Parts: sequence; structure tokens; C-alpha cells
Amino acid sequence: MDKKEKLEVIKRKVRQRFLFSAFTIALYFSYVLNYTSAGSFLSKQIGDTHITGSLALYAALIVVFIILELIFLQINRDKKTDSGRG
Repeated sequence: MDKKEKLEVIKRKVRQRFLFSAFTIALYFSYVLNYTSAGSFLSKQIGDTHITGSLALYAALIVVFIILELIFLQINRDKKTDSGRG
């Protein structure tokens, strides 16, 4: 692999990491809904349980962040094995 190919690989990985980071930050900002009037629906309880929409949002964000990280790691793992073959 020459310098130009290595540079392209690095650029691609940086773009992917920035995209992943931007998406993660956007999801973090969704938690701000808890503190605005637009997110007032999150303060209500879900059905007959003691769980509020805010707590459900927080739990869902944690799960989504873990899934996103696993997807990102899976994508990078595939590229490492592909580059190792060539």
C-alpha cells in the first residue's frame, strides 16, 4: 500500500468517526427536551407505571449509544481484516 492509498484510508476513517460523533452528539442534545416546554410530554408517566417518558428516553439513549458503538466497531473490524488480507 503506497502513501496515497494510506492517506485515503485515513481520510475515510476520519470522516466515518466525525459522522459517528456528530450523530452521537445530536442524540445527546435530544435529552435537552427534558428541560424545554417542547418536551413537556416526557414528564408524564407511561401507562400505570412509575416510569416517566424522561426515564424511558434516557434508557433508550443508552441502548442506542451502545448499539451505535458496536456497529462502528464492527465496521472497523471488517476493514482491518480486509486490509490484512491484501
